[in-house]
Amino acid sequence: MHHSAHTLFGSLILGAALPLLAQSPVHSGWHFTPPANSGVINVRDYGAKGDGVTDDTAAINLAISENIDEHRYRSNPFIWLPNGTYLISGPIESRLVTEGIEQGKVWSAGWRSMLLLMGESRDGVVLRLKDNAPGYGDADKPKWVLATGSEDDNRRNFKGRGNRAFRHMIRNLTVDVGAGNPGAIAIDFMANNRGTVSDVSIRAAAGSGHTGINMTRDWPGPAMIYDVSIDGFARGIAMSHYQFGMTFERILLRGQRRVGISNNNNLLAMRKVIFEGSVPFYESSAGHGMLTLLDSRLTGTGTSNQAAIISGGIVNLRRVEVNGFGTVIRNVAKNGKDLPANSTRATLVRHHDQGLVHDASPNGTSSLDLPIEEFPKQIPPADADWVDGGNSGESLQAAIDSGAEWIYLKPGQTIELEETLIVRGKVKRIQGFSAFLKGPENQIGVRIGEGDSPLVMFDNLYINRGIEQASTRTFAFRHGDLEDVGLHATQAGGKSHVMDIIGRGYQIHAGHQFWGRQVNSEFGEEPLFTNLGGDAWLLGFKMETSPRGSKDSPGSTPSLLNRSGNLEVLGGLLYTLGSRPEHAPRVPAFTNEQGRISLSFRINGRPETYYHTLLRTDSFENGTDLNRREIMGHAPGMALFLDER
Repeated sequence: MHHSAHTLFGSLILGAALPLLAQSPVHSGWHFTPPANSGVINVRDYGAKGDGVTDDTAAINLAISENIDEHRYRSNPFIWLPNGTYLISGPIESRLVTEGIEQGKVWSAGWRSMLLLMGESRDGVVLRLKDNAPGYGDADKPKWVLATGSEDDNRRNFKGRGNRAFRHMIRNLTVDVGAGNPGAIAIDFMANNRGTVSDVSIRAAAGSGHTGINMTRDWPGPAMIYDVSIDGFARGIAMSHYQFGMTFERILLRGQRRVGISNNNNLLAMRKVIFEGSVPFYESSAGHGMLTLLDSRLTGTGTSNQAAIISGGIVNLRRVEVNGFGTVIRNVAKNGKDLPANSTRATLVRHHDQGLVHDASPNGTSSLDLPIEEFPKQIPPADADWVDGGNSGESLQAAIDSGAEWIYLKPGQTIELEETLIVRGKVKRIQGFSAFLKGPENQIGVRIGEGDSPLVMFDNLYINRGIEQASTRTFAFRHGDLEDVGLHATQAGGKSHVMDIIGRGYQIHAGHQFWGRQVNSEFGEEPLFTNLGGDAWLLGFKMETSPRGSKDSPGSTPSLLNRSGNLEVLGGLLYTLGSRPEHAPRVPAFTNEQGRISLSFRINGRPETYYHTLLRTDSFENGTDLNRREIMGHAPGMALFLDER
């Protein structure tokens, strides 16, 4: 079954409510007080007052500048803001404070990777722009309040553009742009491969605020926006550029004046979004724009003649409730067909795909719609007894086996593991603070074993030699790196969650359940993600190849392999590197030896380097190949690609 571009496929529209959205999508924040001697930097030590009266702009920037150039690709320390209102008059940036920046005398104009800005509590820490602040009064000349940027070899990289904005994090605080600042961008966010804005509230007074979260510089993503509320502003979220895609979950947008989300050609994978307003929720007329939206509610006020979604690109809707809009989707592509709304009651769109749909199954199949488990919520108590894991594999294993529940590792440390680290006993969390666990040669680095806690979480860690999830409990890993070897989920009955992770070589074995949010995988000759009989669900999966024939990958990089399992990807990006036809991969993008796959994705890179083979339906040696061009033509991606063997 092969449907042409912009076919309405499988649309099921019902008038029932969504019980899973009865609760707010936004969590309360973590009341975070760093353990003693944890290496966390306190902005108060640099002169910040947080009293709502003193201008703290210079002090916060100094705290960032003094610490962001330490180990910026891996192990920068957290910059911590104790509870208070920090009055701001100008930009807070992931940038050095030094002479010669504006004259083009400093490398990358001072921009650096890995700003880790962490508040004590979401509601208790407020970065507040002064009312009527100079430079923020012109909506036609927007200016950011808080910004992360990319490194670049150009000394005149004044705007922080590029694709080396690695591992930025803004977490557990509020940004308030005040009154009388119509040109204010609350957060201008750049992050690549991983990075996050999470547990953050963003707000503007009536008539104030240009954009809540802006991502229009070259090049946003992949990164994760999680558990964020945006109240007010002309635009809630703005995105641009073809690459590299952003993942969103638990987002609340209210009271925007022009549009909830504007998107020019980028890829948005979104779940658990609540929108309330008198303007469209989403607008993207560009054909390369992609919106994947799950388990969400869009409520319009005075919008009966408007569309909730205006799009000329790819759209996936799954379980989306629309209220108060006259049209669910206005399809502005050539010959596009709109998706209407019910005129007298709420419209529940169970399943709708706008764009190219192809079923490669011999006997036909349907979208998987695998069950989705929420990312585990774990907030250490205020009186948590944090234990220092030390600086060696022996000391860390001893801390684990001491009966500790909460363990931390200091930033800038490389902890040599002489043998596999076993996580067992009473451990609930290992808080990395950007430490590096260097695994033993020819062994897995970390093994999650059985223990007393039903949930084990890793946060802000860099691990090589991989993780084996060998227990029947739940393992969760967020804001981290898996180098060389990914996550091997081997235990039937176990569950694994990852969020905002760099890594490759995932293996999900039979009987295991896996959920991935914002997974960035790159390079190598083996499949980046292999499902060996488990159930695997990914929201936001960006893969990247080495050019064929390079030293890293002679045959280039296969993306996904499914063998006897169920594999669902929503909002994927296939990014092939190189510049000439001979750089195109010899290997297929996807292989389905047995089982079911359900994929929505977009492609990126130079067309001459795209995968020739989209799907192989048997082993690498003896497969039947489906040609990408024959299936996709010139389409920028697929709204839905199915196969069952």
